[in-house]
Amino acid sequence: MPEAHLFTYRVSYGDTDRMDRVYYANYLEICERARGELLRTAGFPYRKIEDEGFFFPVRRCRARYFGWAVYDDLLLCRTRITRFRHATLVFATDIFRGESGKPLVSAEVELACVDADGKPRLIPAKLRASLASYAEGGPC
Repeated sequence: MPEAHLFTYRVSYGDTDRMDRVYYANYLEICERARGELLRTAGFPYRKIEDEGFFFPVRRCRARYFGWAVYDDLLLCRTRITRFRHATLVFATDIFRGESGKPLVSAEVELACVDADGKPRLIPAKLRASLASYAEGGPC
């Protein structure tokens, strides 16, 4: 079983809509923050990856919504890597309200590794090794 990276996020007023619930698209931004913190914890913040000439644009994302959060809720995000291929990564994030057992949102985001010209590149070996503990089945 891979490690899950845990990240907490306090819902701000700007995250909510007129129904006082977190606007559905803002959950993807929360997932991005969680993903960025996983990379930082692994020793590779986005800035370092980009400084080495690698970029990870989103290729695909999907989210399933089970409930909603409101202003000032404390959210717990559990992120892991569910697919780790030569030039792609899929991060899965479940977002919970506090320590509740059922997720409010489950999202998957697929990223492609490319160079500055947008050409596919193998994920760097150092990054691959740093992320191994978060990957189901380990990296390829």
